[in-house]
Parts: sequence; C-alpha cells; structure tokens
Amino acid sequence: MKRTTIVRGLLAGSALFIGTAALAQEPEPQPDQSDATAEAAIAEAHDLDEAQAKIELLQAQVEALQESIAQIQAAQAKAAPSWKGAPELADKDSGFSFKPTALIQYDAGYTGFPDGNELNGTVGTINYNNLGFNTRARRLVIGAQGSLPGGFGYKAEFNLAQGTVDYEDIVLTYQPPESPFQVTIGNFYPLSSLETMTSSKVTSMLERASFTDAFNYNRRLGIGLALLDPKTDKYTLTAGIFSQPINNTSFTRTGWQVAVRGTYSPMLGDTRLHLGANFQYRANQRDQQQGLYRARPLTQLTDQRFVSTGAIASGSDYVAGLELGAIHKSLHAAAEVQKLWVNGYNPGHTFGDNNGTGGATFYNGDPSFWGGYFEMGYFLTGETRGYKGGKWDRTKVLKPFDKGGWGAIQLNGRLDYVDLSDRVDDASSSVAAPYYVNGGKQLGYQLSLIWSPMDYIRFMAQYGHVSVTGGPAAATVDPNSNDAVNNRKYGVDTAAVRAQLEF
Repeated sequence: MKRTTIVRGLLAGSALFIGTAALAQEPEPQPDQSDATAEAAIAEAHDLDEAQAKIELLQAQVEALQESIAQIQAAQAKAAPSWKGAPELADKDSGFSFKPTALIQYDAGYTGFPDGNELNGTVGTINYNNLGFNTRARRLVIGAQGSLPGGFGYKAEFNLAQGTVDYEDIVLTYQPPESPFQVTIGNFYPLSSLETMTSSKVTSMLERASFTDAFNYNRRLGIGLALLDPKTDKYTLTAGIFSQPINNTSFTRTGWQVAVRGTYSPMLGDTRLHLGANFQYRANQRDQQQGLYRARPLTQLTDQRFVSTGAIASGSDYVAGLELGAIHKSLHAAAEVQKLWVNGYNPGHTFGDNNGTGGATFYNGDPSFWGGYFEMGYFLTGETRGYKGGKWDRTKVLKPFDKGGWGAIQLNGRLDYVDLSDRVDDASSSVAAPYYVNGGKQLGYQLSLIWSPMDYIRFMAQYGHVSVTGGPAAATVDPNSNDAVNNRKYGVDTAAVRAQLEF
C-alpha cells in the first residue's frame, strides 16, 4: 500500500515537471485587440451616458428656472401699476382693480356790476360787495375707483373746496361682463340732462347751462337701473328713484324723486348724432313744501343771482327735457331745452301736522318755467370731441405739448337762456304775487377758449354777457324807468379763467 502511494507521487511529480518545462518553452500570448476595442467602447459609452445625464439635468434645471422667471414676471405684471393719468393696480384674473382719482380746478375772474353801476353794500336784493374780482378753488376732489370680482365696481369722491367736505359720486355698481344691464346704488346725479350727466372735467364752458343751476340739479342718494350698449355704444336707457341729497342732515328726509333718461347716438357717415330725452318728478320734503328757482350769471365766482323766483309754496314739480348733439370731425354742436312745472299751493291752503311751507309765497296758480342753450365748438388742432355712454367724454390730444406739439385748442360759443317769470292768474295785470312770478329772464352770450397741452391738463378762458329782463333786482338797478318792473332790462359782463388738473 505504501509502495503504491510512493509510485503515484513520483509519477505525478514527473508529469508536473515535464509540463512546466514545456510551458516554459512556448511563446507569450499577445493581447486580443478586439477586447481592447470593446473595453474602449464601453468606457466611451459610459462617458456619453454621464454627459447625457448631465445635459438632461441641466436642461431640467433651465426649464425650472424659466418657469420660475415666468411666474415672477407674471406676479410682477399683476403688481406693477399701469398709468392712466394715475397709477392703476389691476389683477384681471381675479377681477380686482384700484385707481386713485383727483380733480383740481382753480378759477379767477370778474363779475361786473349791473349796467356798470358800482354801488356799495346791499341795494335791494343785490350785495354789490360780492361782485367784482374774485378767486376760488372751484373743485378740489380726491377719491378712488375700481372693480371687484363678479362684475362689481365702486367709486368714491370727496370735494374739499371752500374748506369743507362735500360729496361727489359715491356709488357701488354691478354689471356682469358683456351684459347690457347695470345697477348703480349710492350718491349720484339723477338722470336729468346731457349737461348734468357730463362731467365738469370736460364741459365746454366753465359752468353748466343756467337751467341746471336754476332747476336745482344736485346729486342724491338713490338707485338706478340702466340698459346700455356695451358693444357699439349706440343707446342708453336709465331710470332711478332717489331720496334727498347725501348732505341733507335733516331727519325728515321725506323728499324723493324719480327720473328717466334715454339716448340714441347713431352714425350718419362721418357724423355722430346724439338724441335724448329725460323726465323727472320731484316731491318736496314734508316740512319744507316749497321750491326755489334761481341762477347765477354764468359764473360761480359770485353768489349773487339776478334771476330768482323766491320760495314758492309747492308740494312738488316735474321736468321734461329734450337733447340734441352732433360730432363731425373737429366740429361739434349741442342744444337742450327743459320745461319745469310747479305743483303749487293756492292761498289759504292748510297743512297737516309737521307740514308747512317755511314762509314760501302762495300763488293763484301753478307756475311753469323753462330754459335751454345752443352751442357750437371747433378744435383748431384737429381733435374730435369725446363721447361715450350718452354724454361728452375726454378728448384725446393728438399732438401733446411735451411731444413737440401745441396740444389741443378748442373754441366754443353758446347762447344760454332761462325764463323764471310766469303769469299764473289773468284776473289782474299786476306783476306781483299772487298773480305773477317775477323771477326774471336771463339771456347769456358766452365764448370760451380751451387749451389742453396734454391729456388730463386744461386751461380755460371765458367771456360772458348776460342780459336780464325783470327779476327781483330790476326795480333797484333801474329805479327811474317808466317800464313795468318785469320789462326793465340791464346787462352784466363776466370774465374768468381756470387751471385744471385731473386724473
């Protein structure tokens, strides 16, 4: 057994020796080139994969950065105000907007003395101390306007002129997008005339027509419903019911008013027409059953009125008016007429508890008065008068002064008339109560020159002459005349300038 094991070991060792020697004599194997190429290809592919991965990562980072930048820009666009005469913040997606507003009007001018007779103190119904040269901050209005989601809008403006706080438009509106229906609630003008509904920022004269002053058109608290034309702006139909003016501090606010106004403004070739009509019914406050109708002489640089009815005992009045206007390139024309009827009380009328006229005069009948105007205007610099929503609107200046142009220059002329006299009882020829209301007649001639160097800035100059017939001052202005007091005539000249900034 041992012998066999020894032999096997020797044979194995010999074989190992022989094999090792044989291997030592063979040449060394050469590297396989195909393997090297494969390894290089694998390495290159790995590098490309890493580079592609890095590129894709960078691309994803760039896209994310671009998206972030777009979001930031969108947020900045929402936050950045646009400029429309004043900064306006608006978020169209949500429906919110906000814009501050302001109107500054400084007036200076001269109100002449009747027929040039400069007297001292108060003579008859005229305080001569309040005539002559004067200056006034006509309007100092600040406010804001904007929109709310769902079609709601708002506007609030306060007038700080004369060192007091008065109230302009303070309203909440509702009009769904693209809808012709609009609701307005708050303090605003009843629907009375083209002159009244047009903003004082864009009127052709320093003051509105005399009948708007004589017939007591003021803003009131109320609600109005409107049918508008949001696409072509051809028509408006509005109606409202109103209480007393917002600054009436009485708790017996029983006076009220209803008003209706409609307009139609078609295009006839290059000419735009304005056709309108309005109607109002106004009930007087229960403890002040009276109406007072009077007008200034084309300017508010004086508080004197040469035509005035005095207080008339009445329960209500109603007014009807017609409107006509046209715009043809740089030329415009406008005319209005209004008639007012007083529902008066006859002498001896008795009132219930807490009612009364406050000392007003009783007449034997119901007086009626009327007024109107006709005007024409022309832009010497080529502009067209603005018009929107049944009223005059801002005119776009074609060549602003700051751009090397002259701005917009407009020349206007107007005839203005108001008649506050009426015979209510033919039983007597007397020109005194209770047979005759000697409020007087006032015919005004006006010329105005308006220079708008750029949008939102205006300079105005105006000359006016009023010819007064009758009225409460006629007897003292011309005491030696042989004419009846209601036929005595005299004249007053006025001149004024205005500097205006609005946005």
